[in-house]
Amino acid sequence: MEETADVIQEARPNEDDSGYEGRSELSTTSLASSVFHYEEENGRSYHGFHCGKYVLPNDEDEQERMNLHHRSMRLILHDQHWISPIQPTRILDVGTGTGVWAIDVADQIPSAHVVGVDLSPIQPTLIPPNLQFEIMDADDTWEGFEQHFDLIHTQFMNGVSIRSWDFFYEQAFISLMSQGWVENQEVDMCFHCDEVSPPADSAYVRWAELWNEGLDNLGLTGRCCPEQMKEKMKSRGFINVSAHFYRLPVGPWPVQDRQKEAGVLNLKALLDGISGLSLKVFLHGLKWQREEMEILLMQVRQELSCCDLHLYIPM
Repeated sequence: MEETADVIQEARPNEDDSGYEGRSELSTTSLASSVFHYEEENGRSYHGFHCGKYVLPNDEDEQERMNLHHRSMRLILHDQHWISPIQPTRILDVGTGTGVWAIDVADQIPSAHVVGVDLSPIQPTLIPPNLQFEIMDADDTWEGFEQHFDLIHTQFMNGVSIRSWDFFYEQAFISLMSQGWVENQEVDMCFHCDEVSPPADSAYVRWAELWNEGLDNLGLTGRCCPEQMKEKMKSRGFINVSAHFYRLPVGPWPVQDRQKEAGVLNLKALLDGISGLSLKVFLHGLKWQREEMEILLMQVRQELSCCDLHLYIPM
């Protein structure tokens, strides 16, 4: 699922580059003492800034999962980084993760200014000169970004990373220049098959239901409702709002090569990354014992590895 929306605002002068860089220097200096102090739990590391807020790890295994899911989405979108009808010059990537989207876009448009923000400083240091990374919590007020960007992007955030889309769109509207666009490339974390419904007693269906239940108990969600997001956009002043539906395959079942590769990468990301996705959600959100969770995850891996259904995740 993707959301795109144009925003109309009364034009005001943009901040100059020196003012913006000053913001970056200030935030980097003030946060440097804490952001690298990662939380360790169950053999995984988690962000130090606003410790405990985000339930997924930030270690190398989780970074590999994020990169695999990013590549699978790029294949489905035919290597487009955005579908909004704009050639952006100032771009904000919210929840940049490993920074791969922001790096690719900065390379693609050397004249653009690209900013990636996240809770964790896990991005590489060797980056294009027109790109900068900052530590920021998207649930806090976006200070210093007023009318600065013409494209704001998210990917795989859902309600796991964004606690309030109403607040997100409010801040995005303020941060966009006149005629700017916001695009959310999101998934609805559940398993679908167009030919027949996945067995209700399958381990992967049960895992998805429990995962979402655990997130709900933590005040989060892995689900994504396009129609609700469209209405939230409109209520904040956006126009030209649209949703575009795609299937993110699970496994190598598609005939078309790009979709087949996307399915293989998505399956690998799920098989290798499901432990990181589950640990805090099941142990804290559902109060499970780890041994109980590991048995379910083993069953999920077995079923997904040999599943003959045409499974996909709505995107």
